[in-house]
Amino acid sequence: MTRNIVLPLILILTSFTFAGCATKEVGVEWINICNPCGNADLGCRDDVAVNFYNILRANGYKGLFNFGNANAWESDFKEPNDQNYVDAADIVMHADHGGHCRFAFGNTSHDDCRLWASEAQWGNQDLEWIILDDCSVLPRDFGWTCWEGAFQGLHLIASFDTGAHDSCSRGEYLANKLVDGWTVVQAWFYACEQTEGPSTYAAVAGAVKDGDNPYNDHIWGFGSVSSDPFPPDYWWWTNHNCN
Repeated sequence: MTRNIVLPLILILTSFTFAGCATKEVGVEWINICNPCGNADLGCRDDVAVNFYNILRANGYKGLFNFGNANAWESDFKEPNDQNYVDAADIVMHADHGGHCRFAFGNTSHDDCRLWASEAQWGNQDLEWIILDDCSVLPRDFGWTCWEGAFQGLHLIASFDTGAHDSCSRGEYLANKLVDGWTVVQAWFYACEQTEGPSTYAAVAGAVKDGDNPYNDHIWGFGSVSSDPFPPDYWWWTNHNCN
C-alpha cells in the first residue's frame, strides 16, 4: 500500500462544500507487522480496520486514508501533521498494540513507535470520534486522565480498560451498528461483547461543555450529534464488561 499524496488537495476541495451537503470522512491505520518496534506481530489488525472503513464508505462516508504496517505513521496522529490526516476526518480507527496512555506503531521513522497521550490534540480541526482498538489505552487505575489534553474539540475516545484480543470481526460489528443508528458508546460496547469475554473491559472517555454531553452521540448521518465540547467543563470515563 502506498500513501495517497493527493490528500491535501482533496481537503482543499472539500473545504468549499456547502453546509447542507457536508462531507463525512473516515480514516483508519492498522499494524500487523509490529516487530520493528519490538512488539509481537498480529494477524487481524487489517481485518478489523479495513472492514470498518469499507462499511462506512458504503454508507456515505468518504475514505480519507487507509494506511497499514510501515505506512501507518505516528506523525499522522499529532500536530502539525494530524491536520492532514487524523484531524481531517470525522471518525478514525487505529488498530495495533496499546498500553496505559499510549498506543503503538510498526514504523520507527515517522516519528517513532508510540503515540503518548501527552502528544494528542484532536478535534481542533474536525475529528469527533477516535476508536483505539488497542489494549489498555483507557485504564481505570490511573491512566485515563492522561487523555484530557487530547480533547481539543474531540467528542469521544473508545478503547479498552484492560487487555483485549486480536479480533478480526470487531470493526465489522462496530460499523454495522453505527450505520444502524446506535450511538458510538452502544456500538462499541456491543462490538466488544461479540468479540471478547468476561475478563475484558471496554472503555470510553468523553468531554462535556455547557451541559452538552457526547455520551449519546451517533455518527454523522445516523442520529444526533452533540456540539464540540471545547474548552471542556469536565471529562468522564465509563467501562463495560464484555461478557
